[in-house]
Amino acid sequence: MNVLELIRNRILKAQRLDDAQYLMAKSYRGVPYVDAHHDEPKPGEVTKQLTYRGHHYAHH
Repeated sequence: MNVLELIRNRILKAQRLDDAQYLMAKSYRGVPYVDAHHDEPKPGEVTKQLTYRGHHYAHH
């Protein structure tokens, strides 16, 4: 491999890592992050009644 190609690959790898970290850090950019599976529903929020094979359950 060429020395310049090694340097180029290192720069591209660092840039991809920086882009990935930027996209994953939503909470640090002031963007509200909502986890649909683990967050508690807000008071007064409507829940859906769902049925699976005759068993009823509520979905938040």
